[in-house]
Amino acid sequence: MRRTTLAGRFSAVLLAATVTAAVVAGVSPAYAVERCKVSSQTIDNPAYSGPWPDNWDFTVKACVTETGSTIRHWATLSWDLPESSTHPGSIFNTTGTYVEVTAMVAGGGLAVTKRTDMASRLNKARDGSTTPASYSSRWSNRHRLLTDVILFVDWKGDGKGPQKLHFAPSPSIPGSAR
Repeated sequence: MRRTTLAGRFSAVLLAATVTAAVVAGVSPAYAVERCKVSSQTIDNPAYSGPWPDNWDFTVKACVTETGSTIRHWATLSWDLPESSTHPGSIFNTTGTYVEVTAMVAGGGLAVTKRTDMASRLNKARDGSTTPASYSSRWSNRHRLLTDVILFVDWKGDGKGPQKLHFAPSPSIPGSAR
């Protein structure tokens, strides 16, 4: 008899928790729509002419995510070092090496750009990745939105300014329905 009572109590608690979860989920549906695009580029270090391979491989995952009435523009930048860059040092100039993540309206129209310094991370001579500064906001539902990513690399000792690497933007997503 005692078993039935414990089992009955457990069932009642489980049922109450399930009903509560269902009610909460029904009142405030939490869904996210995410659109991402991955693209890669290989770039040669113009300041190095030694015997080892010197091409850097960069990969960007550009994303736009809609959760309820909030739109988030974000990206992940990954890099693989060449064999010639196995020791930490000053490969990139600090002032010209950064990534820009831009929230854009499809068809034209710049919304906002967030810039993140990349020189210190890249000069550590390790493969890696980072999620730079992102942007979240509420947008009108009449706009189609996307995330654009540009990496600027300024090689130390090449005598030139920053080199611009433009990656594929995220697919567009409609603005929030309000």
